[in-house]
Amino acid sequence: MPNPLIRIVQRYLIPRWVVAIYYSLRYKCLVSLQTRIQLSNQISFGKGSVVKPYVVINTQGGKIRIGKNCAISSFNHISTGMKDVIIGDYVRIAPNVTILGGSRNFQKRDVLIMKQGSSHEGLQIGTDILIGANVVILPGCHIGEGAVIGAGSVVTGEVPPYTIVAGTPAKIIGRRE
Repeated sequence: MPNPLIRIVQRYLIPRWVVAIYYSLRYKCLVSLQTRIQLSNQISFGKGSVVKPYVVINTQGGKIRIGKNCAISSFNHISTGMKDVIIGDYVRIAPNVTILGGSRNFQKRDVLIMKQGSSHEGLQIGTDILIGANVVILPGCHIGEGAVIGAGSVVTGEVPPYTIVAGTPAKIIGRRE
């Protein structure tokens, strides 16, 4: 597990404009100066991707890989624990989306939640995906190529390729032709 002090420096002490310029130049993408992205070799972007203002991206040690020509709208939060979050090419993510690769354990009543640790499952989002506003994608999900996730949905498992899902939890409501 990475040193917590190093993680704090990477997340909070390096000016966000420095981090934005670093990622923009290194990966030939466009990262807004108003983002809050952890400076880490575990986070990468594909060429031509755009990250709009007020996005938060951080990791505890797993990789976060965002493919080429993706668009990540404002007020999104993408984070992972020790497993990877992989986002394919040509993915469009609307505002206020939360993508989580890990979560807190909470089953034991006699132990404080903060002392129960975390579970790390990671997740994978395929190529040519549209994710609507206010979607939550939980750890362990696999979203197949060409899928569409309706606004306000909570994705908890597998989304087959070229399906349209919506709801809480997200269920198939159609297919792309």
